[in-house]
Amino acid sequence: MDRTKRIAGIGVLLLVAATAALAYGIRRNLCFNSDFDHEEGPLHGWTTDYQWQGNAHYMKNHTRVSVLPQHNGKRNVLFINGSSETKVESRPIPFEPGARYRCSIVMQSNTGPHIYFTGYKWKPGVRPYETPHIGDLRRIYKSQFRNHDVKNIGGGWKRVSFEFPMDNLSKLAMKHLRYVRFITVYMIVLADAPGKLYVDNVEVVRIK
Repeated sequence: MDRTKRIAGIGVLLLVAATAALAYGIRRNLCFNSDFDHEEGPLHGWTTDYQWQGNAHYMKNHTRVSVLPQHNGKRNVLFINGSSETKVESRPIPFEPGARYRCSIVMQSNTGPHIYFTGYKWKPGVRPYETPHIGDLRRIYKSQFRNHDVKNIGGGWKRVSFEFPMDNLSKLAMKHLRYVRFITVYMIVLADAPGKLYVDNVEVVRIK
């Protein structure tokens, strides 16, 4: 093989590698500890303790959230005992303006939990740093319930998916979206619909 053909061949290989790397970057799971099996603890990276907020509704929130070693044929299952209003959210994921994301969750529930993306920006006076605590962020965006709400999924395991941001956003939503720096997967069992929620896996991928 002459030098020209070798260079051309190397160029093709580099192009293939770059394309594969880009595809991996888009498809890889952005949700930290998505399988609830981290070596530092099954809930490592997930926010379950909201005592710092000083809200009476959530002072014992963390006592109603755990990870079951096994449930209904699956291992390491997030369990939300929503006997009172209870919430959990993923570690903040850096948000890239113009990008779109899809969340897929394998879950089982006897109630209608609300599950959606929520957006944050830095609180005033906080110097940006990696992997921020939610307490250093200000919540400024909540996905539309009519698109992201998960209702009445009783029965066996089911996979539900939703995207962020949605198409045809209002002018107000677009205005708030410009300031979003992080997103989380937010799951909550409300007080007016108490019940149990089981989650086996959470996947967040960039789709654009």
